[in-house]
Amino acid sequence: MIKKSTLVVVLCALILGAAAYYFEQRQERKSKPPEDTTKPAFSISASEVTSFTLSHPTKPGEPPIRFEKRNGAWKILQPVETEADEPTAQGIVDQLAEARVSETFPGGPDRRKAYGLDPPESSIEFQLQNGAKHSLLIGDKDFAGSSVYTIVDGAQTVSLLPESLSSSAGKSLDDLCDRAVLHLDNGNVASFVLKNPGGELDITRDKGDWKFSNPASALADKDSVDSLLSMLATAKMASIASERPENLSRYGLASPAVTFTATTNSGQKSTLHVGSKDGDTYFARDPSRTTVFRIQKDLYTKLTQKFGELRDKKVVRFASDDVQQVHIESANGALTASRKKDAPDEWMMDAPVDQKGKSVSSWKFLDPIGNLKAEEVIDHPAADLVAALAKPAVTVVLTAKNGQQTTVRISKPSGDFAYAQVTGNSALFKLKKQAVTDLSFKPADLVLAITN
Repeated sequence: MIKKSTLVVVLCALILGAAAYYFEQRQERKSKPPEDTTKPAFSISASEVTSFTLSHPTKPGEPPIRFEKRNGAWKILQPVETEADEPTAQGIVDQLAEARVSETFPGGPDRRKAYGLDPPESSIEFQLQNGAKHSLLIGDKDFAGSSVYTIVDGAQTVSLLPESLSSSAGKSLDDLCDRAVLHLDNGNVASFVLKNPGGELDITRDKGDWKFSNPASALADKDSVDSLLSMLATAKMASIASERPENLSRYGLASPAVTFTATTNSGQKSTLHVGSKDGDTYFARDPSRTTVFRIQKDLYTKLTQKFGELRDKKVVRFASDDVQQVHIESANGALTASRKKDAPDEWMMDAPVDQKGKSVSSWKFLDPIGNLKAEEVIDHPAADLVAALAKPAVTVVLTAKNGQQTTVRISKPSGDFAYAQVTGNSALFKLKKQAVTDLSFKPADLVLAITN
């Protein structure tokens, strides 16, 4: 006869064992990923597709749009012959190759009509390199809205595929045409020529800078040039004026008001012509394509910038790490700060005497000096402006590691502006008068709270 205490122990062991088994199985089921029950709609790769046609049977007034891949790029051959929007066209092909059927249903006549497949909203027919042809009919979305009812290759069953296929196949001809104003890789541009009503500008990339060679030898403003190239690389046509114009004069493009030609590092050229105004837009064309299109006013404004707008307006350029000493004179007195010999990343005050030896925040004076940017650069200043610098409001002297000095003198404000001049440069820089205030440092304001 089993003792009562032994029976309790056995029962407890059984309960614990069952619980352990239950939780172990539950954890295993939780950690095991759900089985993928989907299957590919088409056993193809995107690279095999050589052509496809989009149709919208529920819109009989819209003709089919036929695409064909030529020389590695998608072209539209019907209803017009033009460039296709490459990302959009390739995206449709990628979606076809990646589409997976999540569920199938019987496809009798009544069912097809209920699923929006008689007639379908859209259809895609495509051909592969080996000559094989495939088709896809696209109907309504399912109840959840994430899938769409389809018929793959004329099957008797209805398949659920991702809704994104319906969105892509439903695009209009305007959405599918190449709407890029110019095929330009702005990061690969080595030089460009811009001819506009203000004259001709020749600009070349030199390492990290942009430099003018015409109308004068000067640095260009990097941000302004990069902004122009970026806008050109991303700009889209406002609308198409004519697929095959017979008379360019009608659009002001026989003798364009603006011509932009960029040359890449490999020597490839991209050109844009801009003609006459049309309402709030401007006619334009890329000579390598037949289409005349319209561009927005903001792009036209960028393309009509003059030399003075695109040139570099920074007053003084220097490498902060190369500056060893800074001397500043203003209405608040004179101060001199130098790098510490035993700690080059730290600065201390040399003058005035009451601040000598104290640690200072170098960024407080180096940043305002380095960020000085003119409203305008005057290459041939009037005598009275030059004379105003005889007794400057602010004088800054930067001494480099090699002992070379750069002096910046800023005049007293006249109205809303002051004028600066840098040693070795006869030009004057027209500054906002705030620059005088910003550089009129009080020595005590530069001293760190914790001093040596």
